[in-house]
Amino acid sequence: MTYFVIILYVIISSLLLIYSLVEFSLLLNFLFRKNVHKQKKWDELPLVTIQLPMYNESCVVERLIDRIVQMNYPKDKLEIQVLDDSTDDTVEKAKAKVEFYRQQGFDIQYIQRENRSGFKAGALDYGLKSAKGEFIAIFDADFMPSTEFLIDSIPYFSADNIGVVQSRWTYLNENYSLLTRFQTVILNTHFSVEQGGRNASGAYINFNGTAGIWRKSCIDNAGGWQADTLTEDLDLSFRAQIKGWKFCFVREIESPSELPVTLPAYRVQQFRWSKGAAECVRKNVRALIHDKRPNAWTKLIGSFHLLNSSVYLIVISFILLSFPLTLAVQEVPTNSFIFYLFPFFIGTNLLLLCVFAGGDFSTSKNKLLSAFTFPFIFIGFLIMNMGMSLYMSLGVIEGYLGKKSEFVRTPKYNITSKKEKEAHTEYNRIQITPLLLVEFLIFGYGVFQIFYHIQFFNIPSLLFASAFTIGFGYNIGATVYHSLISK
Repeated sequence: MTYFVIILYVIISSLLLIYSLVEFSLLLNFLFRKNVHKQKKWDELPLVTIQLPMYNESCVVERLIDRIVQMNYPKDKLEIQVLDDSTDDTVEKAKAKVEFYRQQGFDIQYIQRENRSGFKAGALDYGLKSAKGEFIAIFDADFMPSTEFLIDSIPYFSADNIGVVQSRWTYLNENYSLLTRFQTVILNTHFSVEQGGRNASGAYINFNGTAGIWRKSCIDNAGGWQADTLTEDLDLSFRAQIKGWKFCFVREIESPSELPVTLPAYRVQQFRWSKGAAECVRKNVRALIHDKRPNAWTKLIGSFHLLNSSVYLIVISFILLSFPLTLAVQEVPTNSFIFYLFPFFIGTNLLLLCVFAGGDFSTSKNKLLSAFTFPFIFIGFLIMNMGMSLYMSLGVIEGYLGKKSEFVRTPKYNITSKKEKEAHTEYNRIQITPLLLVEFLIFGYGVFQIFYHIQFFNIPSLLFASAFTIGFGYNIGATVYHSLISK
């Protein structure tokens, strides 16, 4: 049993090392390869349809529509579709705004389906059937795009095989709380190191579901929006690029958005993204590998792109294996090979630190402040995600097994202060499920390890146990708190 535990640890650590090396390769591509996209000067601007999919977005619907009609784009070249699946007062607010701007001469339509079939993918597909634009811009309800967004983005459709232009997300409430700041660590890395590194090296990237523009013929050629995964954006992105379409990620075009301000809301969002990515592995990775057009690098990076959310399986494995490994190490000779591997695998964490630091610094306006605060923010981010690892792993496993679940929207608050957040507690409701009991058991497992490692003065193991215990405690506490204040 001792060597079985050690071999299992080596396998899991090796997988994490491979993942870290791939991410680090993207950092090098991001830093040292120019992401150059040609631009085209249009003699006549093309017709663009802007789609605004929404579901119960009472807090932000009016703000969104007001911003969209301010777009600096010829009114006769712009069509706006409000794709509303709502069941609350969003309906009345959206209808009133649409009618107001229709009377001012905008080509704006309120479109509501009989049911929410296919969720967001279904709404986008429904609107696409009547869309008049050659290009389709999509914005989620919490976004506040620049008035120059279309004028800045359309020139990047410089060739007929450019299917998507994706902008970089920024955040209206980045400094609202530690939670929102933690979220920017992974998002800034995605919208710099990952998207930038992949695009610069010729690998596949993804449309991020919002704040981007599709060529309508690209959507049609790739098979259209499909609702058999929870990440319809990632799914269509890979189907399109496997068909030979090229995507452009333009970091210079920023699209402000709203981050979830409660941990339960963030967990719901990350669960959907993690499970959806696993569903896309089932659906697309075989076609990617068998496709003869992309080179080996594109296939490798594309495969890891789809597999990214599976890193949560590695994290929860480390947590569950932590105490058996402690006991196993005590049983092996002091000259065992395992002691030489520990420093080697610790280097994995340094690679990831470099990747996330590169993502954070590349978007920071105050480099000196970021250099001081990033280590603390990064540690907090790791602790928070350790506490989510069981929940996320459940989503990944369900995705690989093909278990279907409902598309659960991420709550948007339109907040500028704590008072406003508290005024919208009806959006905080979350059920306490049996999963919470399992998370509590892992929390207890961590508390036990903390006392054990203190007794034997095992500092490395004590730090790891403390980190995941705090993470699970934070996740449990936030879940219970938000389930109580919503009653």
